[in-house]
Amino acid sequence: MSVSSNRYRMLARLDSSVMLVTKNGHDWTHRMPRLAQDLARVPARGTWLDGEVVALDEEGRPAFHLLQQAFGANSTEPLMFFAFDLLFFDGADLRDFPIEQRRQMLQVLLEQCELKCVRFSETLEADAASLLSSACALGLEGLVAKRQGSRYGGERNGDWIKLKCQNRQEFVVLGYTRAAAGIGSLLIGLHDDAGQLVYSGRVRSGFTGRQLDQLLAKLRPLQRDTAPLPHPPAQRGGVVVWVEPRLVVEVRFMELTPRGKVRHAVFMGLREDKPAEGISLESDTDPF
Repeated sequence: MSVSSNRYRMLARLDSSVMLVTKNGHDWTHRMPRLAQDLARVPARGTWLDGEVVALDEEGRPAFHLLQQAFGANSTEPLMFFAFDLLFFDGADLRDFPIEQRRQMLQVLLEQCELKCVRFSETLEADAASLLSSACALGLEGLVAKRQGSRYGGERNGDWIKLKCQNRQEFVVLGYTRAAAGIGSLLIGLHDDAGQLVYSGRVRSGFTGRQLDQLLAKLRPLQRDTAPLPHPPAQRGGVVVWVEPRLVVEVRFMELTPRGKVRHAVFMGLREDKPAEGISLESDTDPF
C-alpha cells in the first residue's frame, strides 16, 4: 500500500540524457530543470523510474494547488519526485520481475544516490481501513494498493487498485458560459464505452481569478460553432461558448447522479499531463 498524492504521474527516463515524460507522452523536462539535474546524478543509464511529481506545503504534505503554481511562468515552487517503481535498470528490462523485487532495487539505488529532489515512495504496512482514514485526515487523495508478486503493466487487471478519499475525476471541457470574470461555468463531459463524448454537468466554483484568466486564454483559440458532442444539453443560464474538446480539468464533486451528472462540482485544476481522448469514468482498477 502506498500514498496516492495530489500529483502528476511522471516517467523519469535516464538514458544518454534525462527525460521526464507525462502520462500523455509529452516531454516536460524543460519544465522541471532542477529535478532533471538531480536525476542526472543517478550513476546508471538505461534506467527508467515511474513515480509522481508533487509540490509540498509547509507541513510536508502534497498540495495540488502548489503543484499547479509550480508549472506557472517564472515559478520558484520546489518540486519533488516520489519514485515507486523501476522499469529498467542499467539497460535490463525489469517489468516482468515481481513488484517487491523491483521496489527493493529502486530503494537501494536511491539510497546510494542521496538525491535532493527525489524520494523513494515508501510501502505502508497496516490494515487498509486505518491507512485510508489517516490519508484522508491528512488531506491526501487516497491510497494505491498493489498485489504482491505483480508484474509491471498498464492494463486493467486489478493488480493495482485505487482507494480514494474524495470523488475526484478528470473531465474534458466541452464549453463555457460567459460572465463578468470571463467564465461563468465550465461544461464538462466524459467519453462513454463507445468513445463518444457525453455531458457530465457544469463546474461553477473553485476558480481563482488567475485560473479564470488562464482558462479563458486557453479556451478562446478552441472556440467552435457547434457542440463537440452528439447530444448537447439544453442551454440554460447563459449562452454557451462551445470549444474543441482538448482541455482536461480535474474536478471534485459530491456524487454522480444516476444520469451521470456531477453534483456540487468544484474546480481543482488543469490537467495538461492527461490526453483528452482517453478521459472516461474512472474505476478503482484503472491504470493511474
